[in-house]
Order: sequence, then structure tokens, then C-alpha cells
Amino acid sequence: MTFLRTVTFDRAEMASHSTALSRLRADAIQAVVVRNVFTASESSRIVSEIEANAQDFPTTSFPAPFRSHFYGMNLNLADPDLEAYFSMAPGFSESLAALMAPHGGFESRVMAVLSAIDGGRSYTAPPGPPGAVPYMVTTLRSHHEGGYIPPHFDNEQRMRPSYRHLESLIEGDTFSFVLTLSKAERGGMLEVFDAPSEAWSSRFQNRDRTAAKPDLAAFARHAFDVEAGTLVLLRSGRMLHHVTPVAGGTKRWTACSFMAASRAGDGVYCWG
Repeated sequence: MTFLRTVTFDRAEMASHSTALSRLRADAIQAVVVRNVFTASESSRIVSEIEANAQDFPTTSFPAPFRSHFYGMNLNLADPDLEAYFSMAPGFSESLAALMAPHGGFESRVMAVLSAIDGGRSYTAPPGPPGAVPYMVTTLRSHHEGGYIPPHFDNEQRMRPSYRHLESLIEGDTFSFVLTLSKAERGGMLEVFDAPSEAWSSRFQNRDRTAAKPDLAAFARHAFDVEAGTLVLLRSGRMLHHVTPVAGGTKRWTACSFMAASRAGDGVYCWG
């Protein structure tokens, strides 16, 4: 039996998979793949516009070795006071709305899919601290040639100082989605390892530092080689995963969000 039980279906079939995310949270499955959230032509149009930054998205970067940048700001990389994060949020939200308006809006094309495969639960951006706007619901990520993300568990990010406020609003494990907008020529794939957090979390913390880590060759793995317009949802808080280095001149563009249940029990919060 594979270590990564996955359910795959088309966006048109989402009504028949209304328990997919409750099964994922219960660890009955570990990944969900939804094809055709956007068509190939829609994805191509979106990428053309974001390559030119036609909507004037605010831009931030990964640390230089990762050769990648964001439209929006990754909460993991934000200063703990979150001043810059929430200053950027309105502009990002306006740009995302403009980008997605010809396609029905981000809420109807992406968030509605998440709600439909989770029994109708609400999927929204978390409210910000008093006086602040909501969090950014996602980020758009560009991985250039050589760009990658090292192996990690997403639950670990919630120990960062920038999560102090959000941690008061959410509970349970983090899970996440990656919506592919353009594939790299080679590499740039989300790869998941048979290394559950219960056994391996402490061994992989801060892999970007010099401390020796376990050899990844020792673990079974699964790479998601998906077409543009495909959404992959992963139990990423407890499953070791990384993005393999991009090869070739074509950038890997994705929309990515982290998610967790709200403490109030009224839905699921999504953030970039």
C-alpha cells in the first residue's frame, strides 16, 4: 500500500467528493488532486498577465538562495510586528481581484472548490488584529531556474513570532494547497516523503542551516507532476515535503495557501 493515499477528480465532479477534506484531516487520505480548476488556456492567460505584473501586485522575495519571489507576502517571512504585511494586504487583494475577475473571481474558482469538497464549510482569509484588514488569502509564487523549497513540515512555521496573532484564531494541523499555473520545463515539482512528523519533525527543522540531516534517499517519495490549472491539497503539516529545483528558463508559477480550522468552529482560515 502506498504511503500517500490520494483522491483525484475533475472540478466538474467536486459535488461528488464533499467529504474529501474531512477525510484528509482524519488521515484517511493524505492528498487531494482537483484537475481543471482553471483550463489550460485560462492558466496561460493568467501567467501572461502575472509575468508582466499587469495588475501591479506588490512583490517580496524568498531568501536569495531559493531563487524565487512572491506576489504578496509569505507570513513565514514577515516581521513579527506584521506592520509591513498588513500594509501590503489591501493592494494585494485588489490586484488579485483584478487578475481573477475575467475568470469569475478567486473566491468562486478556488475557495468555492475547497468549500464544496469540505461539506460546505466556509473558507476565508483570517481576520487581522484589531484595526487591521484581513490576512492575504494566498500568495502567487514564481520559482526561477534553480529555485526550490527545502524539505519541511508546515506545522513548524506556526512557532514563528509572525504567527502569534493567527495562532490565537486557528487550531489543529496545517494543511495547504498548491495551484499550478505554469510548469517548469523540468523539476519544480512538489515532492512528498514517507517521513511523518511524529517521527521526523525534529530531525528536519532548519534544514537550510549546516546541521546534518537525514538522507532523503532513505525515504519513499511521491512527486506531483500535474498540468497547469490543477490544485493539489496536502496534509502538509504532518508530511515532509519540498519543491525540487527548477530547471530550464520557464518559471514555475503557483498560487499557494496554508489552511487550518478556526477555533470558533465556523470554518477554515486560509492565508499566504
